[in-house]
Amino acid sequence: MFSKLSAVIKSAYAAITLNRVTVAFFVFSLVHCFSQGIIQSLLYAVDTEFVGVVNEIVHASRIPLKNMTYLEGSSNHWTLRMCTNIPHGQAQDPCAVVFQSGVDVNDDPDAVEFDTIASTSILEGYTQGFSISTSRDSTNQSTGVTIKLNAAPSVFLSHQCAQILVYPQQVLQNSVREDMTFIFFQFWLLGVSVFAVSRGSIPHMITALGSRFLIAAWSGYIVIYRTKNQADIFREIVSAPGTPCGVELFPTYFTTRHAYNIADAILSFTALFLAGLLSWNILKVFKAQSFKRVGAPEHVIRIYKFFMAVQAVLQLEVFVLVVATSLWADVLSRTAISLISAHTPIYNALVIATTVLVIPWIALGWYGVRRERKGLMISFLAVGFFFISGWAIMFYSIVYRWSFLQWPYLGCFTVASFILIFASMALGTICWRNFDKGLAEYLNAEDALADLNFTPEVFHNSDVEKSGEKSKDFYAYDEPDFPLATFHSGMLSGGETMRSDELRIPTPVRGPPPSYEKPYITPGRF
Repeated sequence: MFSKLSAVIKSAYAAITLNRVTVAFFVFSLVHCFSQGIIQSLLYAVDTEFVGVVNEIVHASRIPLKNMTYLEGSSNHWTLRMCTNIPHGQAQDPCAVVFQSGVDVNDDPDAVEFDTIASTSILEGYTQGFSISTSRDSTNQSTGVTIKLNAAPSVFLSHQCAQILVYPQQVLQNSVREDMTFIFFQFWLLGVSVFAVSRGSIPHMITALGSRFLIAAWSGYIVIYRTKNQADIFREIVSAPGTPCGVELFPTYFTTRHAYNIADAILSFTALFLAGLLSWNILKVFKAQSFKRVGAPEHVIRIYKFFMAVQAVLQLEVFVLVVATSLWADVLSRTAISLISAHTPIYNALVIATTVLVIPWIALGWYGVRRERKGLMISFLAVGFFFISGWAIMFYSIVYRWSFLQWPYLGCFTVASFILIFASMALGTICWRNFDKGLAEYLNAEDALADLNFTPEVFHNSDVEKSGEKSKDFYAYDEPDFPLATFHSGMLSGGETMRSDELRIPTPVRGPPPSYEKPYITPGRF
């Protein structure tokens, strides 16, 4: 076991240090993982800090966890509703309007309006320490909260303001979930990149490059549109003068987050450019034999490409499916959906089943193709069909459809997981149809060579390809035709003779051509 592990490590090291391009690709992947992971950690810290403040205000206002907000409209025409159930598909409308742009819907006589400019300086120091207490009327009903700051006068927020803050609470909680996902995504991407260069796998390299493209596109979307759009909405419903709150509760949030988002976008696009450049040079090194090893015929190379494609898809799916499942599980357990949903045990059962089966499912596909086991492939396709059917049935649930539409991030990962499951099953079926055509024998030979510390990565027929000759699996050379003796018999030890049909004529050998140190000597010239 340790010898095989040592051989794998040596093989990976030989591939990574094959030339300066592969070394640069490895160093770049490692440095970028930690640098962008730090930026994502800073974003997570900012989101966590402000969501903590909003959570305390909402909690102190005694707003039921079952209540959730629903925002619709456009700039200067926003309508915010507080709902006790999903707004659609109900016999009775479960929502009530708590804010409309340009319309004062505040029926709370104890509400206090603050000037935004003046209140900004009041709440800028709340990170230095603050406490929140609930204000009540004569009937012991909550009328709002009072924020007591250590370095500034106290601020009173009405109950209606606290209801409005449920919307920023939902947005910030989703941002925290996204930050955590991207932190783990960086380390997963590092693993895929290292696997790609160490195994010479073009599908994994394309997967890593495509992932970097998606990260860059998402970071560009955040910088160009989403952060600015959220800042405008928060300003219009929370901090604008004349609103039920009228207080700048997020004085530094969007400026700080925007700065981090710009740094993240610069890193993402720089990484995309460098990854594309390095990947292109590595592909030039691999050339047409990206999946080729010593001794593999053309039909095995073609099957091997599908095998590596299955590996790449499954490696991406193990991250995407786990993230999609985790996001839904978090929404199902820590939001208003947990109290609204009527079939939570069924949803939890699907989440648990997916979590338990995802790793065995990946193993079934991997080893089913690798060892050409039909039973494993049948099990792999059956579990894949269970995933597809189970999560497709989830769309029958109104709470799942609502979460899918209201949070595009969850929707993107869900759709991606469906695509990858279909792709893995299709590629697995193609590999299944090519069983018993030499792939398993070839891979077993590779393992045997690996046990002998043989590293096939160093064998590339580059010289032959450069000269325009057709590459071969083995080079075959014939022994030189030495002139045979003219007599028909020969003397053996003990005086015995040997007939001409017993003469052992050298047969062609396979391997490098033999070298001869002495010049050819014509028979008879001694």
